[in-house]
Amino acid sequence: MIKSIRMDRDIPMEMRDGVVLRADVFRPDDQEKHPAIIVRTPYDKGPSTRSDFFSPTEGAFAGYAVVIQDTRGRFASEGEWVSGASEGLDGYDTVECVANSSWCDGNVGMAGASYLGRNQWDAAQEAPPHLKAIAPHVISAGKLSEFRRAGLIDLESAISWSTAMAVDTLTKLAKKGVDVSKMAEAVKYASENTEEACGFLPLKDLPLFQFEELGKGAMQRMGDIPEGIKTEEDIYWAYKKIQVPCMHAGGWYDMFCGDTFLNFLNMRTIGGSPIARQGQHVLMGPWLHGSRLHNLVGGCNFGRYATGPGSFATARHIAFFDKYLRGIDSKYLVPVRYFVMGIKKWKNADTWPLPQTDWQRFYFHSRGHANSLTGDGVLSRNEPGNEPPDRYIYNPLDPVPSRGGRINPDMNIPAGPLDQTLVEQRNDVLCYTTPELKEPLEVTGPVKLHLFAATSAVDTDFIAKLVDVHPNGLSINIAEGFLRARYRKSILGPEAVNPGQINEYVIDLASTSIVFGQGHCIRVHITSSEFPRFDRNMNTGNPIGEDAQGVPAMQTIFHQKDYASHIELPVIPK
Repeated sequence: MIKSIRMDRDIPMEMRDGVVLRADVFRPDDQEKHPAIIVRTPYDKGPSTRSDFFSPTEGAFAGYAVVIQDTRGRFASEGEWVSGASEGLDGYDTVECVANSSWCDGNVGMAGASYLGRNQWDAAQEAPPHLKAIAPHVISAGKLSEFRRAGLIDLESAISWSTAMAVDTLTKLAKKGVDVSKMAEAVKYASENTEEACGFLPLKDLPLFQFEELGKGAMQRMGDIPEGIKTEEDIYWAYKKIQVPCMHAGGWYDMFCGDTFLNFLNMRTIGGSPIARQGQHVLMGPWLHGSRLHNLVGGCNFGRYATGPGSFATARHIAFFDKYLRGIDSKYLVPVRYFVMGIKKWKNADTWPLPQTDWQRFYFHSRGHANSLTGDGVLSRNEPGNEPPDRYIYNPLDPVPSRGGRINPDMNIPAGPLDQTLVEQRNDVLCYTTPELKEPLEVTGPVKLHLFAATSAVDTDFIAKLVDVHPNGLSINIAEGFLRARYRKSILGPEAVNPGQINEYVIDLASTSIVFGQGHCIRVHITSSEFPRFDRNMNTGNPIGEDAQGVPAMQTIFHQKDYASHIELPVIPK
């Protein structure tokens, strides 16, 4: 049993080009060699110790040397920071440097959330010999996020993230004698007036974007598809190169919820070694983006077992590293562990989606007036007959306001499950609702919506939400999906829309797990904006950020024979 640990600050580690990166090391206070777990962060070593997925101090008391390193050009580390540019090779060199340290036994893992998760994928693709396992939390399935693959830009997050990252950048530039006064003004404006900054037209002229050192993160998200992405396969991690087991972790209200399972399934199928394909695990709670795990999420309390300690998140990660770094098996390490909202229970599974899933279609119906929650929109298992379509006008100068959902809570918009009745009162939000459920209905797995729609514009957006309507009228968002019309076939093959033509839009709402209670209703929203969370489609077909004005679009949603708009739900039989 480890009775005491030590922490050594700013341990230097030299990369292949001579640049020195520095790390804090938490490890047992003894003379023994231990397996190591590396966390590489651009957000400063100190704050990165506070993770509920994997606690560094608990890891050290469990017999691991936990290494938390500032990435290149950030805080205590040397070099120039360019987002994502050197993380693969630096990760490789860090793994090998740690493996050869006097306090490491040569077995190395990695852990961390968001950008820290991306660092693990980049390093694992380089296949450092001593890397034995990775635990990426809340991260995408490749260079493009789920939203970017659907054609949208997570605008508020891009601007907020850029201003947050600018603090260290400005400090370093000022120390070099650079006049940063104009840059500081641009950062101050964008950080203190984020919604106004998101509404700046044309967006490309936002002051923050005039300084490459500051706005490059946001500009990368809004610009062209990154170089090197030529095929669909290029969009995703090079799973075939990754030879180690993975512990994927995330939350139902994380912006990378769908990609967490995509990573799990792709590694199971095409991972680069038998142990990689067999050693895939998922922990999915009712959480937001980030490394702090709370039971109070948005407007919901998911109970004490939804906290970091209540979910035993760190303990399960230690069980994962015990197996793949020490060869110690644990009955608590299962392939899939997920939280069922509505009944506040954890369940285990061997794969995803669950093999007993009953895929049920719920069709849209109305008499042509599904606008708002007072409209006549109905959701049912019955296929539609000869029904009139629904219409609404999307005006980019009067967008639907953001209201919860899969948003980074560290930014400026309230995230998670929130009452949707405020937005449901708008005529540019269509609502399709089931009758009250006569018995509980469990929906667990990936959710897709098939929308047959026409628009008067050459390009526009369609946004869908799955909602749980409580008997008292409370309307809580459960899952959501998005699609920019010109990317309806692929993010790599944009095609303008023929105004008035009916197209099928397949909208991915990621995955979820919930029991809709007896007396509740299931509702689906259809609209065309969510601002300032996403950039407004100006309906012109022009590149993002170019338009100083937009044009309204008439949107027509069909639900009739041959154009039967519906949502496909993964229903779990009793």
